[in-house]
Amino acid sequence: MKKFPVEASLLLVDDDPAIIQVLSRILSDYTTVRFATSGADALQLSREAKPDLILLDAQMGDMSGLQVCEALKADPALADVSVIFVSSHQESELEVAVLELGAVDFIRKPFNASQVTARVNTQLKLKRLSDDLRRLSRIDGLTGLANEPAYAEILVRETLRAAESGQGVALVMLEVDFFQSFEALYDRKAADACLAAIADALRGGARRPGDFVARLERERFALVLADTSADDALHVANRALRAVEALDISHQGSAVSRHVTCSAGVACLDAAAREELAGAGVDAIEALERAARDGLAEAARAGRAQASRMVPKAPLPEPGTEAD
Repeated sequence: MKKFPVEASLLLVDDDPAIIQVLSRILSDYTTVRFATSGADALQLSREAKPDLILLDAQMGDMSGLQVCEALKADPALADVSVIFVSSHQESELEVAVLELGAVDFIRKPFNASQVTARVNTQLKLKRLSDDLRRLSRIDGLTGLANEPAYAEILVRETLRAAESGQGVALVMLEVDFFQSFEALYDRKAADACLAAIADALRGGARRPGDFVARLERERFALVLADTSADDALHVANRALRAVEALDISHQGSAVSRHVTCSAGVACLDAAAREELAGAGVDAIEALERAARDGLAEAARAGRAQASRMVPKAPLPEPGTEAD
């Protein structure tokens, strides 16, 4: 029977090339097996392409395995990488020390091939379970869209990326018009089905890989659009509103239509806006979200079922206070 490679990325770290060769043969069934003969190289390779699992020698010349593990755990991008220590030392104190550092297992040299494979497989299975749980914790259960914590993380990431590249990042907030009336008129089950249908329409409209759709609150959604100008973001928002109307979900309790509609607020953080906000000492992300919410409120005041665009600006001083 033909054996298929196991999808996993392993990094073998040992300053003895002979040990690397032995481990490579034992673990040859995995799709990606890289190796490093020093701690510095191990850290560099890990940062270039995050491995699923590291097999790490406890004693090496330039950096000990313990120092490498400490550096991994101190790096937020690598802290969750599973590390199995390998060592020829038999002292239980060493095993206790590496487990206290955050290692997931300890294998003693000389190797038993079956034992190495079994322990590696166990840790990879645990990693997959952990990844699945992490992914599910970021998904809205009703719609399958990203949830609010995931949205907040993506917005920060895309805003920072836009600042580095000099590009714009846009935010569209959408809200179902007269949703409370819809829920009161039709019932909770119909309301949930309505939201799920709207989520599908928004997901289908996210045409670029960088478009990100999330559900924020009961009837509020968000689109985070990387490398997008204010005009393009408004176009995307209007396209989303048309997609919701095309669902033709009856809404006899709406004051603007006989079917379900949405309103949208649009804001774009471009280079000029970032410079102005930085000069005023205003957090760019807060200003972007505030502008999108203000745009949504303006769309509601203007009659709903439409999109309104706002420019991120520093907030005006409260009445009765003086600006610094």
